Amino acid sequence: MKDKMSKTKLAALFCIGLLLLGFGIGQFYTRQAYQMQLEAYYQRAFRELAFHLNGIEIEVAKADAASSIDQKAESWANILRLVYAAQANLGQLPVSGLTLSRIENLLAQVQNETVIFARNAIRGQSGTSEVLAGNVYEQIQYLNGEIQQELAAKESEMNWMSWKQYFQTSITRSSNIEPGRRHPLMKSLMMIEDGMERFPDSDFPGELDRLEGPLLTGSKITKEDALSVARDFLGDFGDNRLLSVINESKGQIETFTVQANPTIDGHPIVIEVSQKQGLVLWMTNPRIVTQAHLTSEESLAYAQQFLAERSYSAVEAVTYQRQQNRIIIGFAPLEEGILIYPQLLKVQVAMDTGEILGFQGLAFYSFMRERDRVVELTPEEAQAKITATGEIVGSRLAVIMNPSFAEVLVYEFRINRGADQFLVYINAKNGFEEKVSRVEPGAITTW
Repeated sequence: MKDKMSKTKLAALFCIGLLLLGFGIGQFYTRQAYQMQLEAYYQRAFRELAFHLNGIEIEVAKADAASSIDQKAESWANILRLVYAAQANLGQLPVSGLTLSRIENLLAQVQNETVIFARNAIRGQSGTSEVLAGNVYEQIQYLNGEIQQELAAKESEMNWMSWKQYFQTSITRSSNIEPGRRHPLMKSLMMIEDGMERFPDSDFPGELDRLEGPLLTGSKITKEDALSVARDFLGDFGDNRLLSVINESKGQIETFTVQANPTIDGHPIVIEVSQKQGLVLWMTNPRIVTQAHLTSEESLAYAQQFLAERSYSAVEAVTYQRQQNRIIIGFAPLEEGILIYPQLLKVQVAMDTGEILGFQGLAFYSFMRERDRVVELTPEEAQAKITATGEIVGSRLAVIMNPSFAEVLVYEFRINRGADQFLVYINAKNGFEEKVSRVEPGAITTW
C-alpha cells in the first residue's frame, strides 16, 4: 500500500515537473518572439528616420534653389510631412533616458520656419527663401549624414544578434543605464547630439521654451515672506493647516515651495511662490473627486469668486476642460476691453463641493508687459476679410500668439456654422487671418 502511494506521489511530482518545464520553455520562446518583434519594430523606426531625414535635406535644398512660389510651396508641404514623420520615428526609438534636445529642436525649428515661409509667401510678404540656407541647412546635412552612416554600418552586418545588441530592447532600463554601458544606438545618438555643438546656433528654443515669457525680476523675499504670501493666498482654504517651506528651487525662476499640511483630516496643499516679488505661480491639492454634483456654470461661479477674492477681477473665462469630476477653467485678463490670451490663468474646481484644487498663474505674470493697442482696421473692415459662410454672433479685440509665438493684436469673431461654432482671428493692423479654432461642444461661453 505504501509502495503504491509512493509511486502515485512520484508520478504526480513528475507530471508537475513536466508542466513547469513546459511552462518555462513556453515563456522562453514567447520572450524570444517578443524581443524579435520589438527589435524589428525598432529597426523599422530607425530605417524610416534615416529615410525621412534624407528627404528633409533634399526638400530644403530644393526649396532654396526654386524660384517660383509653386515649387517652393510643394517643397514646404513635403518638409512639413517629413518633419512630422521624423519626429514620430525618433519617439519610437528606445531612447527615453537620453537628452536629444538639439536634434528635437532642430526638427522643430525647420518645421516652424517652413510654416513662416508658407504664410509669408501666401501673403506676398518678403523673407521666404533664405533662412534655412545657412547654419540650419548645414546642421540638417550633418544630422542626415551621421544617421545614414549609422544605418549603412548596421545594414552591412546581417547577423540578427548584432541588431539585438544595437537596440536597447528594455525601455524600462534605458533611463537608468550607465553611460559606459549604453548600447551602440544610444551611444551613436549621443555622439551626434554632442557633435552639433560645433554649430554656433545649434541651441534652438524648444516648443516649451517658445511659450515661456520673460523671467521675473524684482527684489527677493525671505522664507518667512513666502509663508505669509501662501497663507494670504489660501485664505479660508488654509484653516486648520500648518505651513512650512519644504524646498528652495534655484532654476530659471527661483521659488519657494510651501506645503500646507492639515491638522485634522485632508490632503496637503502645495504652493509655489517666486522668490522675486513673492508671486504665487501655482497651487495644487491632490484630493480625489469621486462625484460631480455641480454644473459647469456653478463651478465657474466658484472659480470666479476665488479669483475675485485674490484681486484677479478683470478676467474672463475663455477655456473649459472637464477631467475626472474636476473642471479646469482658463481665464484671460482684460486690458481696456482687449482680451489677453497669452496671460492665461487656470483654476481647477472640484465638482462635488466647489473646492479649488488647482491654480496656475505663471503665464499671467511672465507675459505681463506694455502692449501696442493701436488698431488700423475698424471692426467692419476686419469683418469684411471673413469670406467663409456662417452667422457672426460676436466680435471683440484680443491678443493671441501666432505660429511664431509672437503676440498679435486681432479681432476675434465668433461664427456659427450649422451645429458648429468657430473663433476666427483677423489681424487688426493688416487684415490677415491669423488663426481659426473650433469651439468644443458644451464649452462655457461668456459672450
